[in-house]
Amino acid sequence: MIVLPKLRVLVVDDSAFIRQLLVNIINAADDMEVVATAADGSEAVRKARELKPDVITMDVAMPQMSGLTALKEIMAERPTPIIMVSSLTVEGANETLQALENGAIDVVAKPKGTLGMRELADVLPQKLRAAASSGLTRQRTPSERRYHSSRPWNYELVVMGCSTGGPAALHKIIPALPADFPAPVVVAQHIPIGFTGPMAQRLDQQSQVQVVEATHQQSLRAGCVYIAPSGSHTAIKREKDRAAISILPPEHSTSPLRPSVNVLFFSALPFAPRVLAIVLTGMGQDGLEGAKELHRAGAEIVAESEETCVVYGMPRVVVEAGLTERALSLGEIVAFLASPVNR
Repeated sequence: MIVLPKLRVLVVDDSAFIRQLLVNIINAADDMEVVATAADGSEAVRKARELKPDVITMDVAMPQMSGLTALKEIMAERPTPIIMVSSLTVEGANETLQALENGAIDVVAKPKGTLGMRELADVLPQKLRAAASSGLTRQRTPSERRYHSSRPWNYELVVMGCSTGGPAALHKIIPALPADFPAPVVVAQHIPIGFTGPMAQRLDQQSQVQVVEATHQQSLRAGCVYIAPSGSHTAIKREKDRAAISILPPEHSTSPLRPSVNVLFFSALPFAPRVLAIVLTGMGQDGLEGAKELHRAGAEIVAESEETCVVYGMPRVVVEAGLTERALSLGEIVAFLASPVNR
């Protein structure tokens, strides 16, 4: 039997308690091990240079050198998959989002209490494995092709779903949308509770369209992007004279992913066929069943291609199910949405 080498992880955090917690979680997995720890960003840069780990967990706020600065230095010298470990503060959330925009693969929240520790123990190994197999470790040149849909632009609604790598993808797509974008856009991004509000604010500052965190009973309007709040599910409902957001409790769906892309996509069925559904980078297959139903109803499905995905999981299952003509690079998706030729 072939024994694969274990993932080598560098753990960076200024809290000795959090460092030990992360070490225990990682070393408990059969396929990974902690090769070193660091207590600040400068030590992290040095150890990353010396040890060349497969993956790094990086605290955000640290003395001497922050996690954001350390990430930039590591990415400039030797790009390495990095998972940010963030406290749920406004400052921590904003710095974490900057890190995700600058190349970090994903984020986990620092645990609060026993339940938070259990959740971290469940999710961290999965995120480390996904980070290790991410697109960051493969050198590829995205195509420069332009995509032209076989149908005219007459979408009444655009829905997007993403997970690992999604914040960086959204950072490229949403600021490229023209101010007169002719449909509302609703986004379900897998991210810990507390990050979707700051994400919407950052994107709003960088975009011509308005970007908001979705709220219950909020009316949908063209030229506005609605970020589904984490920790609950977001659906769309058609009323007599308007379309509106519904924020649903976690128990609405058995999916552990909140917001669930499937919940969002299923709710868009009353708008089909005038729906454009876009599945971006992410691990797993959330969005597949909803995409199937939208496809049956005549909606157009677009999936991000492997060449630009951080993790080619969610888009891959959509492509393999035959729900889209072909996968599109992130640049093609941006051009397709932003170009007036397509409208």
